[in-house]
Amino acid sequence: MRKLQASWAVASKKLATARFLWLGQMPLSYLSFNSANLSFLARHTEHDSSYCSLYRLSVLFTLSNQNKNVIVLQKVYTAGKLRARPMTTASWNEISEAEHFVQFCETDAFLINSVSEFIGTGLRAGDAGIVLGTMPHRESLEERLKGDGLAVAVARERGQYVSIDAAATLSKLMVNGSLDAGRFVEVIGSMIMRAAQGRNRVRIFGELVALLWADGNRAAAIRLEELWNDLARTCTFSLFCAYPMQGFSGEVYEAEFTEICKQHSRVIPAESYAALTSPDERLRAITLLQQKANSLEAEIVERKVAEKALRLSEIRYRRLFEAARDGVLILDPETRKILDANPFMEDLLSYPREELIGKELFEIGLLKDMSANQAMLRELQVKNCIRYEESLETTMGKPQEIEVVANLYDEGEKSIIQCNIRDITERKEIERRKDDFISIASHELKTPITSLKGFTQVLQRRLKKYADQEALRFLTIMDIQLNKLTNLINELLDISKMQQGKLDYREEYFDLDALIREVVENLQAGTSTHQLLIEGRTAVQVFGDRDRIGQVLINLLTNAIKYSSEADMVVVCASKDEENAVVSVRDFGIGIAAAHHKQIFERFYQVTVPEEKTYPGLGMGLYICAEIIKRHQGRIWVESSKDHGSTFNFTLPLQMYHASAPGNSSGTFPLKRGRAI
Repeated sequence: MRKLQASWAVASKKLATARFLWLGQMPLSYLSFNSANLSFLARHTEHDSSYCSLYRLSVLFTLSNQNKNVIVLQKVYTAGKLRARPMTTASWNEISEAEHFVQFCETDAFLINSVSEFIGTGLRAGDAGIVLGTMPHRESLEERLKGDGLAVAVARERGQYVSIDAAATLSKLMVNGSLDAGRFVEVIGSMIMRAAQGRNRVRIFGELVALLWADGNRAAAIRLEELWNDLARTCTFSLFCAYPMQGFSGEVYEAEFTEICKQHSRVIPAESYAALTSPDERLRAITLLQQKANSLEAEIVERKVAEKALRLSEIRYRRLFEAARDGVLILDPETRKILDANPFMEDLLSYPREELIGKELFEIGLLKDMSANQAMLRELQVKNCIRYEESLETTMGKPQEIEVVANLYDEGEKSIIQCNIRDITERKEIERRKDDFISIASHELKTPITSLKGFTQVLQRRLKKYADQEALRFLTIMDIQLNKLTNLINELLDISKMQQGKLDYREEYFDLDALIREVVENLQAGTSTHQLLIEGRTAVQVFGDRDRIGQVLINLLTNAIKYSSEADMVVVCASKDEENAVVSVRDFGIGIAAAHHKQIFERFYQVTVPEEKTYPGLGMGLYICAEIIKRHQGRIWVESSKDHGSTFNFTLPLQMYHASAPGNSSGTFPLKRGRAI
């Protein structure tokens, strides 16, 4: 027994030096030690003396088969479970009679731990405890207090422990949505006076300010802190306020956060700092926070510069948007509805902007119907940019011709469709007048040209009788030039008819391979500079206008010969796949730069390079080819690069669809499939 008493005295001395908090005592006669247990306690206490506030010594009465008992040192704060004492500058016993402090916390668990220490220490010392909290926090606190051995029900019955709902209390303090100082003194002051009767001190935990802050009523939260301080001049109490740290994210709260700290006599940081117990750890944490603060300040400066640039960019965009002489619509790709419209759209369509917002394109006449609207959006999803022309009438009945260019792009995390709408009514009118002029001029020229050609042929026949070779040579040259002029006039007439949708097509089945051979043979007979070769065959009959497809072949072969004067060969390739017959014309001439590949199929477009040789022509042939192939629902394109020759390809579908080409009212192709030969 003497040995046991001596061992307990040594352990008690060590524990007193380490300032451990006893939570319970067992009768001395029930304790027994062995040398291993004692040496563990002494060594552990000496090693961890700087962490004394993070440990509790629990004397557990454990009955084993040998009736031996052990002392267990419990580590309350671990990496996995945070139960550190929140008060780092003083213990909860050292709280003064009148003190107003604030705890910032990151988790509910840490808050409950802090409040249970604060209230529980007071209850054990005979102080009154008032809790003005939310229901979940009040329930968790009571469970913790009961777990720590406190008789909460007895304390409540004696009036020592008061637990009231914070929201209900706050409602009693408000008048017309604002805090009322008189109500505060009446409700809170009387509550404190009742609890203080016959007791040393009053400890209060309040979440009223946290509720106001969470509701965004920050000014009221700071005002409530001031009312607590005013009340402290007439009543004696210790007040524990708490705020969730995540409620102060952002530079906007800096001034208010500073003001809250000024309203309190002591500020306790959140658990990520409060849990650090060694001075070295805390200095490191402070240094890290300083570094983060400096980095944040630099980032804020950069952000302000970026925000200023963004605002200027938005102002410029809005000015362009508002002042643009083209209509601009912004659409939501998901709903297909208009989100914004610039003022020019109001002038163009005679719709007020308010009526445009929320509508789809077909509802304001920019597309024919809902199916066209959906088809356009599907195409836009694939291509990201599309262009089309449309005829419409404004709300005033005025006919309009418009060009629409739609772009799909990402605006942050959201996709946006921007439609630029241009009024091309005047341009279309000019084009119509030009086409009319070309048509009239072509017809007027065709009659005298026909007469000249007829008289030339008569003269040729007569001069042959007299064997005047020089005169015949002149007439031959004249006949060649008349043929060129006739072809030019025919092309102009074709273009005029295409623009008006009146170009005639005679549809029938025809042997594509036979047509290719016929055209090649005829052209070969008229040229001695190039050998025209045919590779492959399609072995199908296609449905369409044989003469028009022949016109395409003649045009492509003529161009191939003209633009490959240094070569001596042109190759025509014929093939097919599951859906199309494919014809290619390849030359080995000057080639075409990639920048011109799309434009060369436009009307009157010519590739001109100042330092190179120029070639005669008006740029109509490829346009006519493209229109004919388009009319047959095929595709035409070029593969070429500068100085490496060109390959012009076109397809003719084996399945012809029952649909007319846009702008062409001359009839439609029936639904037919090309036939194998």
